Amino acid sequence: MNSSKIPTDDIRKTVQHNKKKKSNKLPIIIIMSIIIVAGIIYLTNILKNKKITLEEITEYNYFLISDEDKIGVIDKTGKVIIEPEYDYIQIPNPSKDVFVCLYDYNSSTKEYNSKVLNEEGKNILTKYSGIQAIANNNTSINNLYQTAILMYKENGKYGTISLDGQKITDAIYDSIETLEYKDGILKVSKDGLYGLIDLNGEEIVEPNYNSIVADGYYNENYDKAGYIVNIKTDTGYRYGYINYKGKQVLDTIYTNIKRITEIKNGEDFYLITYKNGQVGLIKNGQTVIENQYEKLEYDLANNIVMLQKNGSQGVYDLAGNMILPIQYDQITFMGSYINATKDGNLLVFDNGGTKMADDSYKSLNAINDGEYYITIDRNNNYGLLGNNKQVLINNEYSYMEYAFGKYFIVSKNGKSGVIDSNNNIMIEISQDVVQKIIGTNIIQTINSSTNTTNLYNKELQQILSQTDARIYIETNYIEVISKNNVSYFDYDGNKKNATEIFANNKIFAAEKDGKWGYVDKEGNVIVDYKYDMALNINKYGFGAIKLNDMWGVVSETGEIIKEPTYKLTDVKPQFIGEYYKINDSYGVDYYSNK
Repeated sequence: MNSSKIPTDDIRKTVQHNKKKKSNKLPIIIIMSIIIVAGIIYLTNILKNKKITLEEITEYNYFLISDEDKIGVIDKTGKVIIEPEYDYIQIPNPSKDVFVCLYDYNSSTKEYNSKVLNEEGKNILTKYSGIQAIANNNTSINNLYQTAILMYKENGKYGTISLDGQKITDAIYDSIETLEYKDGILKVSKDGLYGLIDLNGEEIVEPNYNSIVADGYYNENYDKAGYIVNIKTDTGYRYGYINYKGKQVLDTIYTNIKRITEIKNGEDFYLITYKNGQVGLIKNGQTVIENQYEKLEYDLANNIVMLQKNGSQGVYDLAGNMILPIQYDQITFMGSYINATKDGNLLVFDNGGTKMADDSYKSLNAINDGEYYITIDRNNNYGLLGNNKQVLINNEYSYMEYAFGKYFIVSKNGKSGVIDSNNNIMIEISQDVVQKIIGTNIIQTINSSTNTTNLYNKELQQILSQTDARIYIETNYIEVISKNNVSYFDYDGNKKNATEIFANNKIFAAEKDGKWGYVDKEGNVIVDYKYDMALNINKYGFGAIKLNDMWGVVSETGEIIKEPTYKLTDVKPQFIGEYYKINDSYGVDYYSNK
């Protein structure tokens, strides 16, 4: 109500009338008003103090489409949400309908105009200007952008907001970007110097440095990675170290710093430091090896280091204790052995510095928790020992690696094969390529001249022979696709049917007399056997059909959405509605119906 339209007399009469008529309702109304106001304040504080956390995207609801260099958006049913009319569109969180549309590129400022649309095409977040998504920069989060925040621009400066428009930081930074190899940390700059904030805008490192990089430590994620910082001095750049909690551990006095990222040891961190041209080692901020060496090399297998001084080399442990004195011409780590060369002679030591009485082996590498040891002799030939160091296989191969179980991939005379621990040949040593499929108990061999792939299961029985095969490692199974065939296996090489792999699907690709169609779980034909190839229904409810080297689309119920009209080189095209997926050179997924 607009109070200026109410006559003053009316207000005065109302007040006088209320004074004459006493009521017990007034205190109740006041109390209720206080409660409501307090509740609003409480909820406002809750929303204001709600912490923004990292979000791994598991549900993809929206995708980019491309049409003649313009970009739009479709949903997971293939419905067009935004017509392809923008120079680019950023989808920071593919599970939510927040689309940053970029247009009208300014070549002088090298910036786009932008607006943010929702699923209904409504312009949202209008109180902010220059909104853009923030690229993820090689973090462990599998998304192109930060999924919970955006960046905006005001008076030439940048700040951050949440996806629902709540301001996180004022526009006080010259730049904002995700710190590479560090989840949920933003690198910000002020006046040419860099600092760090988290997703909630809390300052972790003040902007006092010429550069900041994450140290690269990864153990399931980057949360325990610290920061290597530097400042510019009259004598050049000087480096220091800040731990993952934001505490400065090393002052900026070093000419370089590197973390030994291979050591996965809880809160411990080891830093190789350089000062005045000399290298040393620091553990948790404390010096264990002084900066007085020319070279330091870490060996992961034995958790020891090689040190070089005055051209000679020796070996120390990570506590700074000597294992071999610095008196050798060259130190090489070979499995659990140390090879030390002096005056042209090779001496072999164990990793504790004890000289081996039998030094016919220059390398001993424990396999499968000491069940086996792969050896390399002085002629660089490979052999095998058992768990009691008894000889199982003489050193007769030019290469050997462990596959799984009791099986080993070996090479001899330029060809490869597979043997067991008793030197029985399981796959003839005549193959061009032999390799274990990563994460499985399946061996793949490749004949280069015929481009034929053979697969062998856990018992080394051949399970497939296919030309021009493409292998896709999926969750709990592998898929092998060729021009006109598709097969499925579990990680041990047991053949699986499509009904087992895609248990929730309504229809399944099936082949009969060289032609493909779709059947239901009972085997009833849903799509006739008339195609050269058919792929099973994907997680969005669409399959692919091929005829005369052209691809089309079928729905999860068997409706032909588009007969084969697309000329595609992909042996496993992915469709959403009538749109097929393509990748550009930057690894961004687009969909097209052209």
